[in-house]
Amino acid sequence: MYVLNANNLRKCSEIFKNLFSIKENFFFNTLSEQYQKNLFLKKIILKKKLHKNILIVGMGGSVLGTKMLSSFFGLDKNYYFLDSLNNSAVNDLIRKDLSKFSIFIISKSGQTLETLTNCNIILNNFNKRKKEISKNFIIISERNSVLFNFAKKNNILFFEHNINLSGRYSVLSEAGLLMFNLDYKKIIQGINSVLKKDLKKNLINNAATLLTLITKSKIDTHVSLIYTHNLLNYGYWHQQLLAESIGKNGKDFTPIISECPKDHHSIMQLYLDGKRNKFFTFFKTINNKIDQPIKDYFDQKLKKNSLNNIVDAQFNATIKVFKKNLIPFRVILIDQKKPIQSFISLLVYSMLETTILCKALNLNPFNQPAVETIKKETYSLLR
Repeated sequence: MYVLNANNLRKCSEIFKNLFSIKENFFFNTLSEQYQKNLFLKKIILKKKLHKNILIVGMGGSVLGTKMLSSFFGLDKNYYFLDSLNNSAVNDLIRKDLSKFSIFIISKSGQTLETLTNCNIILNNFNKRKKEISKNFIIISERNSVLFNFAKKNNILFFEHNINLSGRYSVLSEAGLLMFNLDYKKIIQGINSVLKKDLKKNLINNAATLLTLITKSKIDTHVSLIYTHNLLNYGYWHQQLLAESIGKNGKDFTPIISECPKDHHSIMQLYLDGKRNKFFTFFKTINNKIDQPIKDYFDQKLKKNSLNNIVDAQFNATIKVFKKNLIPFRVILIDQKKPIQSFISLLVYSMLETTILCKALNLNPFNQPAVETIKKETYSLLR
């Protein structure tokens, strides 16, 4: 269901054109074919040095992107993440033989407190076991940072995080792609499907629709209804993208993540019969190769006899109910026949849509000034 305003459509179209002429943030460079080719060459060099198991230590945008890619492509068994200050999680990791891991330490500033804290614990574990850290650690941060100086001092492989690249927009840079063996040609195809093909018009129309809903109605919340489990971490990445980009100067488009159909049995009641201040996006993969057939032991006489078929029925039923109730929504389907192209398209689409919306609302999409005050206050209490 769409609401399209001609003035907002012109506005969003003009903003899109200006984004690529001004290139305010290094994010736009990561969308170029040349950048992705250069990144691919770095991955070839790094691939020879990588262990089977990968540990990624970071916070926010420095880890949510890699976590999302890992889960979507089914790589969870070999990828581990440390993205909180959690004694149990740290203890579980240091019980493993981390000398058999490649350990990525990712921090744009090179001095994120939580990242350095977890890194110190891991380094202490290496020291106790008398293991050489240069063979296992890879550091990604800005130059002349705490982490950069540590890498230089200890002969650790270092990759630069561009100073003008916001963490939540860094998923297609070294910080998001170096640790994955994804076909760069398919990545480029995914990027170009948004920049040069049919999705470009759809992107501008959708941004204009959202702008109209936000400014002309009471819509102040975006709900992601996620019907495929391997898209759940995309939801958390997108949540940060929206929250840190739009939540400024008293403006709001609060992102909520709902795992469906599980949430049909809890918060769906509120979505259907609560305050009409929400816009919904249905997310689901199609053409899934994995499906679980179901044998009916309860004589329900259901025509749908597999797990995917039942989820499809719940997905389609919810859409019908939303239509009947005139609840604003859209549907985004990810084709598993072309997983890399389709998923990269979704990421590029999401980042550009968010950027256009922010610009239309006179907001800077790439900063997060409010949370910086907490960081300063925390350091003042620790020193």
